[in-house]
Amino acid sequence: MKKVALFLFVALISGTLFAQESVKLQNAGNDALNAKDYAGALGNYEKAMAVWGTAPVDSVMFYNCGYCAIQVKDYEKAIKYYNLAATHNYKAADALFKVVQIYKFQKNTEAYLKAINEGIAKFPENANFKVELSKTHFMEGVSRYNAGNGLLKGAVDKITAKKFKDANDPGYKAEIAKAKKEFSDAVPSFDKTIELNPADAKAAELKAACEKQVKAL
Repeated sequence: MKKVALFLFVALISGTLFAQESVKLQNAGNDALNAKDYAGALGNYEKAMAVWGTAPVDSVMFYNCGYCAIQVKDYEKAIKYYNLAATHNYKAADALFKVVQIYKFQKNTEAYLKAINEGIAKFPENANFKVELSKTHFMEGVSRYNAGNGLLKGAVDKITAKKFKDANDPGYKAEIAKAKKEFSDAVPSFDKTIELNPADAKAAELKAACEKQVKAL
């Protein structure tokens, strides 16, 4: 019984010492962050986490780690810590949106869209996720709209340059069919844009232009 009591006492003392060391390292991290020494801050925060012991989880430190990791361009760590901040409900919507922005910067489309949809599902009242997704769909639509116009102009120019005989030339018809498909494929992207952001007048304008071209071609 005495051995058990001694063990518990030692464990309690050790836990207290670890907690004190963790606070000391966290404060060092805060000082480094205030001095804009982001690498130093991140290092101290991670050391603090390693000796947390029985101390309560500090979700603010997760968020700060995410910020510091971005500053030192360690984007995988930034994603990790922002996700941890969100999991522990510290600026959760903002932390998840930071993850979205990182994936966008990395051009990781699959992870980017997954993170946006997760944000919309968890925080439907937060406009950032819907606006970001509407921009993505809008740019998809614009890309196809521009591609359609490029194909259409190219086909007409080839008639002018006598590369195609006339509008009945099989080559011309093939180019027009490609252009028509681009315009047609752009419409759903603009529909999604408008669904997420009904006030987007430009998306409505370009959708109408695509539909007009589809009918004309």
